[in-house]
Amino acid sequence: MSGDNPINVLIQRMSAGPGARHLSTRRLTAGQMFRGSDEESEADGLVVVRAGCLRSFLSRDGREATLFVLGPGEAARVHAGSLLEARRDSEIVFIPMRAIRDYAVTDFEFALWAMPIFDRLLERSIRRIEDMAFDDVRHRLIRALCDTADREGRPGAAGIVIAQPPNAEDFAMEIGATRQSVSTVMADLVRCGILHRFGQRSMVISDLARLRREITPPAADRF
Repeated sequence: MSGDNPINVLIQRMSAGPGARHLSTRRLTAGQMFRGSDEESEADGLVVVRAGCLRSFLSRDGREATLFVLGPGEAARVHAGSLLEARRDSEIVFIPMRAIRDYAVTDFEFALWAMPIFDRLLERSIRRIEDMAFDDVRHRLIRALCDTADREGRPGAAGIVIAQPPNAEDFAMEIGATRQSVSTVMADLVRCGILHRFGQRSMVISDLARLRREITPPAADRF
């Protein structure tokens, strides 16, 4: 993770002072659940992923809807009704919102570092609504692939390499689509030579710029 990631800086600043007593670190195994109500002192807070991958979702009447997927260096606001699942073995840090507010009052620089975090959380929520309302499965999947490449990818000889990538079911849950529709789009990207999968071990995106262009509106449509 990058040292200047705002979320990492937030944790580092709190860990170095009195705020350290409010931080709660947990290790979750793949498939293990985390609920906001698990925190006995305060359910309203920020969950930060230090390692691994978490899925935030809603569950009602036997059905589930994925809200978003978090990778290392990302965070989500949680409350008593929040549900998160570790998609891989993970390490998380829970920070009560009360502690963040109190710390921001006494440390102005800390407040400046915290603002981008909440801006990003709001942006993610808005984008999720827009994606579901206006974009088809292909668009949503390509955006998810680009996000995964930005979050977990590393440059390789053949393109951007993603180790232990999400499978079709993971992507389907992330973008709110069926596994079959996601598999169809992924198969098309493989035929086009943009995507290469090597079982569960890795995925290579040979032309990330081309993928981005497919979901970027023409300049005339941006204004």
